[in-house]
Amino acid sequence: MSGLCANCNQELTAKYCSHCGQKTLKNDRSLAHLFGDLINNLLFVDNRFWVSLKYLFFKPGLMTVEFLEGKRRKFMPPVTIFLFVNVFYFFTSPMTDYSLPLVDQLYQPTHKAIANRLVEKKLAEEELTMEEYAIEYNQASDNVSKTIMILNIPIIAFFVYLLAIRKRKFYYDSLIFSIHYFTIFLSCVILSGVLIPLYIWFIRLIGSNLSAWTFWFPFFMFVLPVIYAMFSFYRFIDTKWYHAIWSGLLVFLAGGVAQFIYRSIVFFVTFWTT
Repeated sequence: MSGLCANCNQELTAKYCSHCGQKTLKNDRSLAHLFGDLINNLLFVDNRFWVSLKYLFFKPGLMTVEFLEGKRRKFMPPVTIFLFVNVFYFFTSPMTDYSLPLVDQLYQPTHKAIANRLVEKKLAEEELTMEEYAIEYNQASDNVSKTIMILNIPIIAFFVYLLAIRKRKFYYDSLIFSIHYFTIFLSCVILSGVLIPLYIWFIRLIGSNLSAWTFWFPFFMFVLPVIYAMFSFYRFIDTKWYHAIWSGLLVFLAGGVAQFIYRSIVFFVTFWTT
């Protein structure tokens, strides 16, 4: 290997530059080469993507523990995993719980009084009807809610920190745990958004009247996240099962508390940007 690195102009001695780490570039300007680079980046050819997904879905809590122990090279960074799943959530989510329409936001107990005052003042100043503003608000709210979804994580992490404080004294540990847990929760939402419509189509095809919401929606939204939280917490603090069970339930409830707080954040951010 010879020549100079195109990035830092240092002499090349291997496939990767020893100074800046950039891979040796070929002077290939074909569309096939561009497409190949795109596929490589999307699929994380270094295998960390697939290893991370395997641990995340099939070994609850283990990736969190190993990451905190310093075994990080084989995993994608936690925030990267979350952002990857969040992109899919952006396009497939069937839930409105994180992006309530204006009419529902005005009745949320956490901010009902101030929300009504702010909206009434805005309608009077801008001479709008509630219906006109609701259209503008609802369109903006959906984008805002999915863009700042990550704000749920530090809220959940605060409660996880309180639950695990005797064995995990650093908030950072609880934050990593919460990133992985909330990523799984969003994955369950995505699966429900993809699989439930397929199930509805199938039962209609065979002429059945069985509702998809009687089993599959609770399964994806409650059963799977709670079970995952229990197994994850069991590994996270290396505790007894009875402790992991009730702690897992509390982690799930912490997600619900975070959701209520998040709704208030979404309302104020959306209101100030519309």
